[in-house]
Amino acid sequence: MKLITSTTHFLLAVAVSVLLIAITASAQVPPTPKPYPEPPATSKQKEKEKEKMPKFPTPGEFPTGVEWGTGTTSERSIAVDAKVSITMCVTQGSVTVNGWKRDEIRAFVSEGSKFGFRVLQKSMKEDGKPVLLSLVGLKTLPGGAVTMVDCIAGSEIQLDVPENAALSLRGRETETSVDTLRKIVVTNVGGDISIRNVAQGVTAKTGQGDITVENSQGAMYLESSSGNVVAFAVEPAEVGDAFRAKTNSGAISLQKIGYRLADITSISGTVLFTGRLLMGGSFSFNTTNGAIRLAIPQDSSCRITATYGFGNFNSELPIKLLTEDNRPGPVKTVNAVMGSGDSTLRLTTNSGAIQIRKLQP
Repeated sequence: MKLITSTTHFLLAVAVSVLLIAITASAQVPPTPKPYPEPPATSKQKEKEKEKMPKFPTPGEFPTGVEWGTGTTSERSIAVDAKVSITMCVTQGSVTVNGWKRDEIRAFVSEGSKFGFRVLQKSMKEDGKPVLLSLVGLKTLPGGAVTMVDCIAGSEIQLDVPENAALSLRGRETETSVDTLRKIVVTNVGGDISIRNVAQGVTAKTGQGDITVENSQGAMYLESSSGNVVAFAVEPAEVGDAFRAKTNSGAISLQKIGYRLADITSISGTVLFTGRLLMGGSFSFNTTNGAIRLAIPQDSSCRITATYGFGNFNSELPIKLLTEDNRPGPVKTVNAVMGSGDSTLRLTTNSGAIQIRKLQP
């Protein structure tokens, strides 16, 4: 009995010892720490979270009324009145316009826009032919519908029109050549303009390019922002028609100008004139930075006012000096008479020489 009791006491002591060891161990193990709360996100972090993969910019839509071409080569024609007026807009391409003796317009576009004729007004005559029309582009919309747009484009655009037609052409980047029309108005953003044989007036403007006009009549206004202006054998169609030419950066060369009213201005470039100064005329030649050189007949008759800064005034033809202000300073002025003074000649340059020489017969 004592042996059983001793054994029981021993086992009880072992159990108590194991229990004490377990309690001690559990007390020594630190509790699992709770995760610290994340600090609130800053504004920069929020912006980064909102950032997405950047999208590459896509080309914008073409301007309203502009058709850049679909690679189509096409030709159309329409019967018109002999004195038809035509309007058209070309965004890109080489444009050639020729007058012919037919009362018909033929248009050809190579590798460019589909196009058509939009009749705006018809003649009151019995034939009812168009007297005003526009050449427009045709654009196919999703779904198959076709709509008209203002402008066309192509690698080559050709028009044959009646000789008595009038044309108004707006262009973006175009090389324009016009021959044998009644009247022409051309306005380009860039590109050369060449005009011949126009009967009743020329208006030609280009932002960057040369302008050349030959054998034409009527009131003329020629302007280039950056390019040369050349006119040869031009004259008024009616009394009072004036000739005006201007370039911001380029030379102006005029030969055989049959106008009594002429206003010529170059901001930076030489001005050249060869021809007669008609009786009763008023001629003004101006440049800010360049020379002025005139070649006129020996029997010319005009009153001269020459103003120059850094340069000089010289005349091969005999003149009678009226006044001369050559005092030290930025501006010098010469007033003189050649012959009996039948016309007025004003010559102005800020930096350059003014020369009048004899025109050889």
